[in-house]
Amino acid sequence: MRRVLVMIGAVCVAYAVWHVAMARSTTIRLEPAGYQLTYSIAWGLGMEERFALKKLGAIWPSQSSAWTEIWKKPYNSGMVAYVSDDGKTYYFGTGYGLHFFQPEQETYWTTCHKGSIPKRKPFAERLSFFGSEPHDEELDPGAPRLFEYVQANEASGAIPSSPPASRYYAGLKYLGRFGLVATNGRGRGEEVRFVPAGTAMEPRLGLQFSCG
Repeated sequence: MRRVLVMIGAVCVAYAVWHVAMARSTTIRLEPAGYQLTYSIAWGLGMEERFALKKLGAIWPSQSSAWTEIWKKPYNSGMVAYVSDDGKTYYFGTGYGLHFFQPEQETYWTTCHKGSIPKRKPFAERLSFFGSEPHDEELDPGAPRLFEYVQANEASGAIPSSPPASRYYAGLKYLGRFGLVATNGRGRGEEVRFVPAGTAMEPRLGLQFSCG
C-alpha cells in the first residue's frame, strides 16, 4: 500500500512539474491600483487558462481564478480587461465568466449571471449578444472577436496612461486584451501576449460570456 501511495505521489508531482513547464504567461501592471495582472495558458492533457492578481512587491498572488479548460482549444482562449471610469472596479472578460476586481477593498469575485454584464452603449445594443452574426460585421466592420488569435504584428506593451472609452460598454475604459499569438498555421501557438488599447481594435463585445 505504501508503495502504491508513493507511486501515486510521484505521478502527481511529475504532472505538476510538466504542467508548469508547459505554461506560458505574460504580466502587466495595473496602475494606479498597485497590482500586477498575470495571464497564463498551460498545455497538458487539455488546454487551460487562468489569471492572477498580485500586489506590487508581494511574493504570492492575492487573488486568482481557477485553471479553466478552454473550449474548442485553442480558439476560445483569451481575456479582455476594462476599468470603470472612476478607476474603482476592474472587469476581466473570458468566455466562461465575468470577473470583477476592486483593489481598494482587495476584493475579487466572478459571476455567471448575465445581468451583471455592464450596460451596453446604444450602438452595441444593435449587435447580437456575442457580436458574431453576419450583420454585426456590417455594423461594426473589422472589429476582432475576443477569441481570435493575437496576430504576430500586434505589439505588446503597457496599459496606456489615458486608456480610451470602450466602444461597446457605458462607463468603462478599455485597457487591452490577452491572447495566444498566431503561428501562421504551425501548431496551436506557444506565445501569450498582452495587446494594449491603441495598438489594435477593441474586441467586439468582449465581456459577453457563456458558462455552459
